[in-house]
Amino acid sequence: MYQQPKAHLWTGRLDSQTDRQAFRHFQIVQFRDINDIQPQTDGVALLGYAIDKGVELNKGRVGAKEGPDAIKKVFAGLPAATDTPIVDYGNLEHSEDKLIDSQKTFGKYVQRLLENHKRTFLLGGGHDIAYAQYLGVRAANPNQSIGVINIDAHFDNRQESESTSGTSFRQMLEQDSNLDYFVIGIQRPSNTPSLFEYAEQTDTQYVLADEIIDYIDPQVKDKIERFIHDHDVILFTICMDVIDSAYAPGVSASAVLGLTPHCVLSLAKRIMQFENVTSVSIAEMNPKYDIDQRTAKLIGQFLSHFIHY
Repeated sequence: MYQQPKAHLWTGRLDSQTDRQAFRHFQIVQFRDINDIQPQTDGVALLGYAIDKGVELNKGRVGAKEGPDAIKKVFAGLPAATDTPIVDYGNLEHSEDKLIDSQKTFGKYVQRLLENHKRTFLLGGGHDIAYAQYLGVRAANPNQSIGVINIDAHFDNRQESESTSGTSFRQMLEQDSNLDYFVIGIQRPSNTPSLFEYAEQTDTQYVLADEIIDYIDPQVKDKIERFIHDHDVILFTICMDVIDSAYAPGVSASAVLGLTPHCVLSLAKRIMQFENVTSVSIAEMNPKYDIDQRTAKLIGQFLSHFIHY
């Protein structure tokens, strides 16, 4: 079920009503109905995936459906460092019999946003958002090659009878021969040998968390950039459980020996510098387990860097 933008979330400290250099996001954000999109080639769109049914089906801890609102509430009070237009299109909730039906609806929304905005940010919610994102990216780019980059501790390439938060990338690979998958931050103890085997079978490229936890080797950076250059469109997604739980406790599956926020931000900013990265999803923000809004604030900072810096 579609939810219109919630203006009450967008509040913050008011430093000035006239000095643009002192504005915060809540002072510049625009609100629009997803069913009434107007062409806008500049600026960015925000759309929430207020769904954690996939997490439940994947036997994870629920609560991530509250993630989009928690992220927007924190992001609202951060400085608006540039004149980049920001449009909040609200959220989608799960009200269908099957998760795949909600994913298809979300995919249609994503397609509309991609066709009318320079860049689209999708806020989750479970990591089943990635398959919904893919449906929109493929619909908007029917004949182009898609490179999927996932910063994640997990492959999420499990084989199940229905969509879950752990199946998105297998679904993409099984139905799209013009798509390649690259995942950064994989933890060996968090993935069974069968998942590694499937990654090898599908030529999935991956970088282990151990390889970048202290230092990102230039070879890794070159590998990422070659992957981006080799594809027409990049679908980029970040699962917050890749970050160590000391920094990001508010996730569906907390990480031990995870990456630092600065490592993830450095990787993400390198990826975001390319114009063919048209959509970005941030998944698994779970306010139920957050501490002092630590995870929501981290995502708010990520968004600010992606949009302004």
